[in-house]
Amino acid sequence: MHQLELGRPRRNITSAAILFAAVVIFTILATLKWVSPVASFTEVKAAHRPSDVWIVDRFGVPLESLRTLQAYRSLDWVSFDRVSPIFFEMLVKAEDRRFFEHVGVDPISVLAAVRSNVLGQGLRGASTLTMQLAKTMEPAGRVSQKTAKSAWDRTAAKARQTWLALKIELSWSKNEILEAYVNRVSFRGEVTGLRAASLGFFRKEPESLDRNESAILVALLRSPNASIELVAKRACRLIETEECKAATRLASDILAKPLLLARERTTIPVLSNRFIETPKQVPGGRPSETSVIHTSLEASIQKFAVEAVKEQLRSLKNQNVRDAAVLVLETKTGRPVAYVANGGPENSTAVQIDGVQSRRQLGSTIKAFVYGTAFDQNVISATSLLLDSAENVGVGNGQVYQPRNYDHVFRGQVGAAEALGSSLNVPAVRVLDLVGERAVLDKLRALGFENLKGDDYYGPSLALGTVDATLWELAQGYRQLSTSSDSKVFSASAKSQIFESLSIAENRRFTFGVESLLQLPFAAAAKTGTSKDMRDNWCVGFTSEYTVAAWVGNFDGEPMWNVSGITGAAPLWRQLMLHLHRDHLPIDKMANYRAPDRALVKRTLTHIRYPVSDMLIGLDPDIPKHLQLVPLKVEGVGQGLSFFVNNRKVGAATETRFWKPVKGRHHVALRDANGRVVDELNFIVR
Repeated sequence: MHQLELGRPRRNITSAAILFAAVVIFTILATLKWVSPVASFTEVKAAHRPSDVWIVDRFGVPLESLRTLQAYRSLDWVSFDRVSPIFFEMLVKAEDRRFFEHVGVDPISVLAAVRSNVLGQGLRGASTLTMQLAKTMEPAGRVSQKTAKSAWDRTAAKARQTWLALKIELSWSKNEILEAYVNRVSFRGEVTGLRAASLGFFRKEPESLDRNESAILVALLRSPNASIELVAKRACRLIETEECKAATRLASDILAKPLLLARERTTIPVLSNRFIETPKQVPGGRPSETSVIHTSLEASIQKFAVEAVKEQLRSLKNQNVRDAAVLVLETKTGRPVAYVANGGPENSTAVQIDGVQSRRQLGSTIKAFVYGTAFDQNVISATSLLLDSAENVGVGNGQVYQPRNYDHVFRGQVGAAEALGSSLNVPAVRVLDLVGERAVLDKLRALGFENLKGDDYYGPSLALGTVDATLWELAQGYRQLSTSSDSKVFSASAKSQIFESLSIAENRRFTFGVESLLQLPFAAAAKTGTSKDMRDNWCVGFTSEYTVAAWVGNFDGEPMWNVSGITGAAPLWRQLMLHLHRDHLPIDKMANYRAPDRALVKRTLTHIRYPVSDMLIGLDPDIPKHLQLVPLKVEGVGQGLSFFVNNRKVGAATETRFWKPVKGRHHVALRDANGRVVDELNFIVR
């Protein structure tokens, strides 16, 4: 076999004579305008349209493919130098032994075919690789040999292919012919082009094909939909006898399975313009391929986020939770590095919905902007004392609004940082009253929140999150609260006070305790929120590097069952934050942290809500003892849970249970049906 070369190959005397005659005939017909010039190799390559568009991350790592054409399945054009020489060797050996000697028509093969057919030795073809390429270049709708109904039509189609092959040979190099052929030929079913066949069947690029793989793909060319047995038989003719068994096994294994390219898009549930980027052009470089969509995402973070969403939805399935969404931004730039629009086909109720762009009530996540406005105006500081007590707020028309805290407990004088960190409702309403609705809404608009109502629309409930917004707007708003962001919406002083309020564990103690899912082994601001009737819950927060926002709920608006921001969205936020900052701590510290972290996650998802750890409960001498009872409450009710006080069962933890107090130190435990402790704590009765 001749060495594959980029220059013009040497031709024998017969071929030279045919070439000379073809040039003369072509010149005469072109002069008479009976023939048009053939498309150049460059034009054919430029016209290549893959059926699949690859979505890649910011570093070019493939994330997912998006099919745009249904007629065939092909991928990017593969250049001559990116194909295994072994494949070309077997291709020429099987399909056109004298490829490097003829000029598009092989006279020896033609004579042999005529002789075989005349003598009745069976039909034998004489098509060269150039003629087969010409067949793929004919205009759509033209009668081909395969679709021709008469001998004349078949002869005419063959003549056109022969003539086109001669024209190709006059202007193309042999290597260009081979390159175009392997990119346009059909292999099996809808698979067109060598890259689609190589990746689809063997999960490797064409340059990595070995002898057995090359033989199988070449064997498919003559009859793409032939039986596995026939393909294996033809492959064996191209390789050594001792390798035949291995090739047969490989053909049986590969061709019996579905094409690997036929897969669902699970890494990117919804393709959004929010993370699509126009590739940067390098001076003097090649134009970017049209078959690639460049994004700002990072493959490792995106894939982790997708799996985290799936896992959280599985854990909340029994609490009527079907949908979730996650967004991870670079805090400084706002570029999304992970964008999970829904839980995917396994979990989500509507895989076409983009949960990152769906509008929902923000709940308590809005409080950071209310306090931030007050800090920015120097109306209060993080150390200012606010009154947390019952209050009747007039809302017009004689109506009264009575804000209450999540646990229906008022704590009197509290610091502003504690009120924000613990998400107390009454102080937030009072802060809103100090700065005014218009000032807060102006801040939200400056941060990028859209579709906000008029300045007097929301009333005092604005402080508790009756605003509808998207996860995108929430995350972008929170990242601008970071001092590492160049946003000027809030002053540096206001940003620092917000971070202090939302990152110090002691500031969260009234509602979440000192130990909660929001506490991380590094400094991070965090805020949860739950909308009315538990229809949505959120968790959003940031470090100097990343901003993470998570939403959990149902796209149809159906309420969840006993799911709050700390049990629904917070676990997602926590997992992502730990993953994003896993390189910031020494390995030994991270290992030591992960063990108790698992218990913390379990305890926080389903935990004892009342009493709290080390709580002091005083007996009232003026109240009869039989009327003094301690309520036992659970957060995240589940089947088979029971309360135990001092190792004695009080009752099932499906509702509030009451325990008759006795002076002393006591131990309360929440146990599952197998007796394992889910949560436990100590409290004191005096």
